[in-house]
Amino acid sequence: MRIVYMHGIGDGDPKMGWLDGLNRGLVQAGHPSVDPDRVIAPRYRSLLNTSGISAKIPPVTYKPKDDASGRRGFERRQAKVQRKLVLEPGVRSFGFNRIPEGPLSVLQQAAINAIPWYDLPQVKRYMQSEATRGAILQHILDYLPTSGDILLIGHSLGSVIAIDLLDNLHDGLHVRRFVTIGSPASSRPLHENSDRLLKKFPYERVDDWTNFFDVRDVVTGGRGLASTFPGAQDFAIDIGGQHGADTYLGNASISGVIADVLYPTKTVALRESGIAVRLGDSEATVLLSLHFGRAVQRHIKDKNSAARYADALGAQQDEVVTQIESAAMASNIAIAPELFELAQGTLPRLPHRWELHEAVSELVVLAMTNLIEPYEINVDRAPKDALADMTVELGFQRSTGTKIGVAIEDVQNYVSRKGGVPWGRVLTAAAGVAIVAAGPVGLLVAAPAGVFGAAALTGGLAALGPGGMVGGLAMLGGLAGTGAAVATTAATASGGAAQPVSDSNTLVLRVAVEHARKRLDLPYDETLWYQITDLETQLSARINRLSVYSDPKSSALETLRVGQYTVTRLLAFMLDKGLGPKALVAAESETDRLLEEEARAIETSAERQRSS
Repeated sequence: MRIVYMHGIGDGDPKMGWLDGLNRGLVQAGHPSVDPDRVIAPRYRSLLNTSGISAKIPPVTYKPKDDASGRRGFERRQAKVQRKLVLEPGVRSFGFNRIPEGPLSVLQQAAINAIPWYDLPQVKRYMQSEATRGAILQHILDYLPTSGDILLIGHSLGSVIAIDLLDNLHDGLHVRRFVTIGSPASSRPLHENSDRLLKKFPYERVDDWTNFFDVRDVVTGGRGLASTFPGAQDFAIDIGGQHGADTYLGNASISGVIADVLYPTKTVALRESGIAVRLGDSEATVLLSLHFGRAVQRHIKDKNSAARYADALGAQQDEVVTQIESAAMASNIAIAPELFELAQGTLPRLPHRWELHEAVSELVVLAMTNLIEPYEINVDRAPKDALADMTVELGFQRSTGTKIGVAIEDVQNYVSRKGGVPWGRVLTAAAGVAIVAAGPVGLLVAAPAGVFGAAALTGGLAALGPGGMVGGLAMLGGLAGTGAAVATTAATASGGAAQPVSDSNTLVLRVAVEHARKRLDLPYDETLWYQITDLETQLSARINRLSVYSDPKSSALETLRVGQYTVTRLLAFMLDKGLGPKALVAAESETDRLLEEEARAIETSAERQRSS
């Protein structure tokens, strides 16, 4: 595989200082240096400085009829790069956009004019002269092989040219990794009065695209490329605000990303034990979540939605496998056979380890959870249809899954003002924290530190969803059990004391679980009634206190009133379905009987008076 390097403005770096920087980073990490013979580094300074060139832009060679599947495959490869880089010290896996667009463009334009070697006429000539662009692109194509794999690196203006080149590459050429450094390609001054670069990203031609920038590199303006080019994945690093290619490429994170392709390491050798290793509870929940996702996918009626859902779920499975490998490498212990099978790319059969009352709580939460978070796909009623399949997989009757689905809908329709919560959608607390999240669920209780407060973690694998999203709020077992998950989730949402609105959303799931258990003639938690009545008291107290001074329609009051409405409806539902404590239900029934008798007596007396 050859390395293709696109230089920035200047003399084209004839001494290959950029390669010295890259080799410095590679050697420091224990890798061999790159021999110059493996490098293709076209120089095009003379073309940038020449006026009156006559040339056409090379033809676009990437013309897929439908690259939706390629786009989803590209996303999974991008996620793999991010999983590596988020663990690197000094790397931020999100774009830096602290400076507003207006001042940013002024700063970038000022930088373009101020830096002596950054020759603005050359930049303008490339961006605004189709003949110059055509001549440079064709000049580069003449240097490249017509087939095989390349690793493409673009620095500064060279990154702009490299981006421009992607859909003009030879048909047989494949970009194993695309790395841009110090790129100004999202800068407004470069795009004024010029045709837009790369209108359609070649997702099936390029394996991944990683863009590095220093937030103090004024040529980049501290801004990544993702806002302009959807295929780019931005990472901010600190190289002291410098812009040189040798400094960028000497950075350990950048040279490491390049080394991964040049010198691929063997995959982690997972070790099975001669002694049976039992699957842990949280690990079993991971498998259950993946199986439920596959069942949902099978029941999605729209073919396009089903295909996208399958790929998104595959991305979640990639995350789980990565965590299995990382844990195995860190601890050097044998893993359960099911995890070994999952790491080999096969979803293992579910063990029959859940008792029916446990399975009910797991399935209720899964049915009301978006298992492909952060992606959103309309699955309609597929989660309900999946329940019957899942109860069979768990060793129970199909009718059990049907009853669980009906129980969920009973609660949804009773509590929601709009007649039900969409299937497969995560319930969200008013504070903005998901009560039950995904990717896969049941792994931990967490919220991004610094956004919703300190993360509260509980057991299991801390699975990361695509893009670094932390997945899984509220462990499934605790959610429908002791109520500990309610308190933990509320603490997560606030970073402190429990928030009753968070609890009210969580209790919707709790009530659905207990209702499903009662429908299946299983024991149900009578103490849930007291938790909800206590929450009703808390909500009422807060509303009464805030309403004294707050505006009548303040957001805080509105939020609390929504929670109060939810709790009131839950209590009414529990009384209607006999889910309260038996003594209370009996007393309520006796009261209803006495009221009915009194009403009949009054009606009888009235009829006698009318007839006399």
